[in-house]
Amino acid sequence: MVEGELLIRDAMASGFNPSELIVREGSDVDVDLLCHGDTDIYSLSDNLFEKLSQTENGRSVIGVFELPNSSFDDFGSGDIVILDRLQDPGNVGTIIRTADAAGVAGIITMKGTVDPFSPKASRSAAGSIFRVPIVEVSDADSLRKALNTLGAIGIALDLDGAVDLYDMTEECRVAIMVGNEGAGLSRDLLEISDIRIKIPMREGIESLNAAMAFGIVIYERVRRKCRKS
Repeated sequence: MVEGELLIRDAMASGFNPSELIVREGSDVDVDLLCHGDTDIYSLSDNLFEKLSQTENGRSVIGVFELPNSSFDDFGSGDIVILDRLQDPGNVGTIIRTADAAGVAGIITMKGTVDPFSPKASRSAAGSIFRVPIVEVSDADSLRKALNTLGAIGIALDLDGAVDLYDMTEECRVAIMVGNEGAGLSRDLLEISDIRIKIPMREGIESLNAAMAFGIVIYERVRRKCRKS
């Protein structure tokens, strides 16, 4: 479910068309711009629409889309993101949006990570949820095999990492591992990682928000690539 004309148009621009449109009765939404010939359109009263809506900002249309069915074949040639049991949908959505902006090839979610297509996560990701391929992996062994196939080395974000982010010299394709907001990365993922890096912080700071930490790391990668080009 995608709420609002802007996000529905973003989805359509990425090649997805809604199977259904649900419109608030009496609204001035131009449904002809938000659907195609096979889209079913329903009009709901204010009361029913509010019961269905997941937002509080008065949006007047909801699009219902089939979930993207991505695979590793859809991943491009850039870096990869691995989300390990993240529970905050806002964090997951923000990481997806940041990954899209930074040109990330794809996102791997480990079992136990909040559904990236849940209402709050997809709102935080905005249209990026339809542009970045997302694949779920069940366990560390399956992840290791996937990274070998994709030709990426695992970079673990770890408070006890041995390598400072700004000393990292890897120029090959990397898979950035982002751990659970409270517990960090699982032991299994730490064990299969190739390098453990840390973001420098002044003494007394326990950690950074997961989405913020990822943003710092991926844009350090972007900075280095821009400097070389």
